[in-house]
Amino acid sequence: MKTLAITVIIILCSFSSKAQEAKIIGSWLVTKVETADETQNPFVIKEYNKDGKMLMMGMEIGTWNYNKKSNEIEMKSDIDKDFNGNDKILILTDKELIVEKEGVKVTYLKLDFKKIVEQNKVSKLAGSWKLENEFDETQLLKIELPDVFTLTEVSPISDALTTTKGTWVYNSEEKSVLFIGKSRLLKGKSTIKELSENGFILVKNGEEIIGQKETSTMDIEKLSFSFEDFTEESNENSPWTNLDALLNELENTTYLKYKQSELIPNTSSFRYTTLLSKIDINLEERSISLVNLSISQNDTVQFSESYKDEMYNMYNDFFPQEEPDPYRMATTESITVPAGEFNCKVFEGFDGEAKVKYWMILDKPGIYAKIIREEIGHFDELEYSIIELVEIK
Repeated sequence: MKTLAITVIIILCSFSSKAQEAKIIGSWLVTKVETADETQNPFVIKEYNKDGKMLMMGMEIGTWNYNKKSNEIEMKSDIDKDFNGNDKILILTDKELIVEKEGVKVTYLKLDFKKIVEQNKVSKLAGSWKLENEFDETQLLKIELPDVFTLTEVSPISDALTTTKGTWVYNSEEKSVLFIGKSRLLKGKSTIKELSENGFILVKNGEEIIGQKETSTMDIEKLSFSFEDFTEESNENSPWTNLDALLNELENTTYLKYKQSELIPNTSSFRYTTLLSKIDINLEERSISLVNLSISQNDTVQFSESYKDEMYNMYNDFFPQEEPDPYRMATTESITVPAGEFNCKVFEGFDGEAKVKYWMILDKPGIYAKIIREEIGHFDELEYSIIELVEIK
């Protein structure tokens, strides 16, 4: 009888240990880190996998094991001392974990991704939003189902673009949204003060975050052709094959002014730059030189130079652009751009991996009315730009 009792106790202890370990396994949100001097709210995700691996924000940081005797999580890591050693479990439930190590107390919230997906679906937060700010900075927030957000910021000073991604969690009972990631602006919990199909007001630490529905200011003409569509060599030539015609047309032209509209990745908004091509013609040497400048709000930068004479670029009949390879003529049409209405021969093709579409003005050799460029970038993001003629002077 005594032996049976001992056996039962051992079995119960084993079940208890397994139950504790099962509670630990999963994804936990670090909501609070307390030391003697300060309290921080990092809002990062830590995962304890079944196979003993430990991850932080998706990156493997070490291994873990539950010690039932000491009621501790034993951690081993070569990455950071914070992930080495034993976390003493103070509280462990299905929803909360509080541990302490070397005087530092960490509070975790268990993440239920199935519930998160269900909650996010009914939140009405999914969409593209433009955030208001005091610094004339472009801030575009894209909230996607089931749980991903992307914040894209464009500096008004340097025109530099930064992108931050993370996870979002809606709580219907609290009428709040939690942003998890590296964004200083959004990271943490915000209460939803107002929400409609056209905008929202969030309140975080007493400060309002105001978003308006993002609306595209331009139509995107997707270039739907592929390499396989160019089965034969084009029998249509560029309308600018004559060097004398180029020289005569550009001889009395000082510069060409263009407006470049670049799609901001992960959004439907554009950022705008003025492009200026200063023209220098040498009739004796029968040469054309264009100095190409990019003019933004605070800076002017030369980004390229184009040159053509009887030797250099001699066979490039798409000058001052590069000749596409392959290419084909799509149509002849009249197009209206800021500089006016022009009759153009339209070509489409490839410049490397990028798709291009050229509107070449028939009676103005060397002058493009419009250019579209489209390609998939290094991070599988659409890179798309439209260049339109603004002025010939």
